[in-house]
Amino acid sequence: MKLEAILGDNAAERSDALAASSSAPEHERSALASKVAAVARDTATALAEAGEAGQATSEYETSFKRACTALATLRVEIAKNTLLRIADEGTKAVKGALARALAETKTTEGRAVLVHLLSDDDARGEAIVAIGEAPWPEVLPALIEVAETDDLAARLAARPIAKCGAAAGPKETNAAADFLLEQLDDDVVLPFAVDALIRFGAGFPGVTERAKRLAKEPGKRKIAGLCLVAAFGDEGNAGFLELALAGTKTNEDAARTFLGPLLSDTDERVRSSARRTWKALDLKPTDFGQNLGA
Repeated sequence: MKLEAILGDNAAERSDALAASSSAPEHERSALASKVAAVARDTATALAEAGEAGQATSEYETSFKRACTALATLRVEIAKNTLLRIADEGTKAVKGALARALAETKTTEGRAVLVHLLSDDDARGEAIVAIGEAPWPEVLPALIEVAETDDLAARLAARPIAKCGAAAGPKETNAAADFLLEQLDDDVVLPFAVDALIRFGAGFPGVTERAKRLAKEPGKRKIAGLCLVAAFGDEGNAGFLELALAGTKTNEDAARTFLGPLLSDTDERVRSSARRTWKALDLKPTDFGQNLGA
């Protein structure tokens, strides 16, 4: 177990060294963790000082992230305590780098630090994004709790919550669906909830019914409802067109603002839902036309 390999530039050697270290006896992991912890603390200080001086931080952040990844992998008390101390005492830049380092972590210790960062105003956004890379079922209540008290957190957490609900059991699926359906009543979070539901909400209960009711409301709420119906509803073209044209005519600027990012998305389900909605609303040809299809 060589410290140089764990912190080095060779990705394959780094991965092999971490794998070997993680299965070593606890006393060996603790000894290695002490050395890695010193590196993590030193690079955290260097990263903070460089940031405050307006200097480049990428080199320090790379070393810092490798050290933090190693500490999470080693699964010993000194490693966890070091990460928690950095989470409590680091600058905003250091806390953000720590969250990014722990994205996709699979250890209990690493995940505990990410959850800890959810309570920190300086790190909450980065922690939510990091958790969203590979959310685990047990994190869902914490994500929902923080999202219910903060609009920015709700916008960032929409996809991770949906992703978690889609990959976990019925309890998590229902909890994720309930949260995201509630966000459809919040005009600020609405586009993010729709985006998350289209991507991950195929098996969520109540989405189609709520979408049909939403499609009868004016403005962007109608557009949101139509996108969800287009993704999950069973209406044929005639029924969908009737739903789209009912009530107040949709403002084209509002439709362009809401649907534009969806029409350019890399996910075909998202593009298809937006494309069908744009056509059904009978809006004028647009510079999104290359994405509208036949």
